[in-house]
Amino acid sequence: MLPLVGALATSAAVFSLLMAIFLPAIAVPKRLDAVRAAALPRERYEKLVSSERPWWERVVAPVAGRLARSMPSLASQVNEATIVRAGLDPASVSPAEVYAAKLVLGGGILLAGIALSAVVPILFLVALPAAFAGYVFPTEYLAYRTRKRQAELLRELPDFLALVRPLAAKSGLEHAVAEVSDALHEASGGKHLLAEQVRSAVAAYGIGSDLFDALRDIATAADLEALDELAASLGSARRLGKGVADVLAEHERSLRDDERNRLVGSASMVQPKLAAILAGIYLPEFVLLVIAPLFIGAIGRI
Repeated sequence: MLPLVGALATSAAVFSLLMAIFLPAIAVPKRLDAVRAAALPRERYEKLVSSERPWWERVVAPVAGRLARSMPSLASQVNEATIVRAGLDPASVSPAEVYAAKLVLGGGILLAGIALSAVVPILFLVALPAAFAGYVFPTEYLAYRTRKRQAELLRELPDFLALVRPLAAKSGLEHAVAEVSDALHEASGGKHLLAEQVRSAVAAYGIGSDLFDALRDIATAADLEALDELAASLGSARRLGKGVADVLAEHERSLRDDERNRLVGSASMVQPKLAAILAGIYLPEFVLLVIAPLFIGAIGRI
C-alpha cells in the first residue's frame, strides 16, 4: 500500500510543478479591444475564444514557445518544409510545437514510468524505450505522412497527364490544366490530392504568376521531383516551340514505366518475405518437436 501512495504522491508533485511552470502561459489572454468591438461581456468572449482554439494551441503552443526561446538549436530539428510536406499548415502546427510534443511525450512517459516503478520496479526499464519511442514519434509521423502524400501524388500524376494531353491540343495547356484539375476536384469531393495542388498553381497563374513556376513551387514544397521535371520540361518546350503534347506523352510514359518497375520490384520481394515468415513460424516448432527430442534421445543413449 505504501509504494502505491508514494507513486501517487510523486505523480501529484510532478503535475503541480508542471502546472506552476506553464499555467501562466496557458491562461487565456485579456482581449479588451476585441471584447468592446464584439459588444460581448469579457467572460463570455474569453470562453468563446478559448473553446474555439485547438487543444495544441491551448496546451502545447505555450510550452513550445518557451522551449524554442530557450533551446533554438534543438527546436530547429523540425522545419516548416517538413510540416508542409506532411500536408499540415505551419500556421497551425509550428516547428516549435512539434519539438515540444516530442519533449512532452518523451518526458511524460519517462516520468510516468519513474512514478509507477515504485509499484512495479520493472516499469522503469520499460519506460526508457517507451520514452524514446514517444520522443521520435512526432517526427516519424510527419515522415510517414510525407511518404504517403508523395506516393499518392506519383500515382495520380500519370492519369492527370493522360487527361490533360488531348485537351491541351485543342484549347491550350493552361486551360486544359485548369479544366482537368477542377473536374477531378469536383468528382472526388475535394479528395484528389494532385488536383488540389494544381488548382493552387492555377490560382497563382490567374493573378499573374507563371504557371510552370507555380508548378515548380508546388513540386518543391511537396519534394516531388517528377512534377518539378515536368514543369521544367514544359517551360523549355514553350520557349523552344516544341510540341507540348509530346512532352506530356513522354513524361506520362516515363511515370508509368517507373510505376510498373516499382510494382515488379515489390512483387519480387513477396517470395523472400513469405519464406522468412514461414521460417519464423515453422522453424521453432521443428526444433522443439523434432530436433530437441532427437538430441535428448541421443544424450540419453550415451
